[in-house]
Amino acid sequence: MDILTHIFLPLIALYSMGEFRKKYLLLSVFAIFPDFDVFLGVHRGLFHSLIFLLPLAVFLMLLEYELLAKIKYSLVAIFFLSSHLFLDFLAGGVPFLYPLMDIGVGIDFPFVIEFGSSITITEFLPKLVYITPELVHGKSFDAFSGFGIAAMILFAFMCYWNWRDGNECENVDE
Repeated sequence: MDILTHIFLPLIALYSMGEFRKKYLLLSVFAIFPDFDVFLGVHRGLFHSLIFLLPLAVFLMLLEYELLAKIKYSLVAIFFLSSHLFLDFLAGGVPFLYPLMDIGVGIDFPFVIEFGSSITITEFLPKLVYITPELVHGKSFDAFSGFGIAAMILFAFMCYWNWRDGNECENVDE
């Protein structure tokens, strides 16, 4: 999945739930953080693993509590991290226990229509898929997609409509 989709779908979700704050735009970097594992040479590897992300989540909460005596922004960061895993789970799979297990799971949503002498739907039920983290050497990845651009435009329109009505792009004043 591309960078923009990982950033803007969770922002749209927060906005739709009435929980969006402009400050959260900075935290949206956590939505793409798991893909930084490509710099370790493996796509969908360590930073997609709960073995790494759960301690990171606890660390973020403890750090925020130590610095600000509250747990608010770390929960938003964890929401962004979790949304990344959820979206990747729906788009190919996630190795939740990497490096203990090299196999990850996901759900594929095929909907195959065959055109010939008749029109036939051959696949339509979701199915469980298994993946293994892949080495990135010699690979390229799409940074953006049409879906990511559409999500970005939708978020911009949501903010514009709110601004047009005399509000800022925040749902609730803090």
